[in-house]
Amino acid sequence: SSAVTPNVEVEVSQPVQDTHSQEQQLRKSLKSAIIHVTAGDLQGQNISLLDLLFSKYIPQEKRQELLELYRAGILTTGQVATVVTTIINRTEATNTAFTANSRSSHRAGTRVEENGDDVSMQDE
Repeated sequence: SSAVTPNVEVEVSQPVQDTHSQEQQLRKSLKSAIIHVTAGDLQGQNISLLDLLFSKYIPQEKRQELLELYRAGILTTGQVATVVTTIINRTEATNTAFTANSRSSHRAGTRVEENGDDVSMQDE
């Protein structure tokens, strides 16, 4: 029976090793895929797809979803790259629009204040 126990342990540990090596291979392929970032804080830099997946631009839920689809072979490295760059571009476009809107609102408020100050100076 002692000969059976090591065989059972080897059979149990073998899938764990396979899963670990598969995970390492997936990470290695994501690390080797280099993306030229065209928007955001990383604009103009060449960053690995793995690093972009774990950047502030990709929400944790979306990251998990992409990794699961990639592990399952549903998405290719290129498709993951497309999704990640699309998320970064949309996030930056939204941030730029928000910043532009808040600046124009601030400017309009400043103009009113300046006009108000002018009126009060004339009143004096």
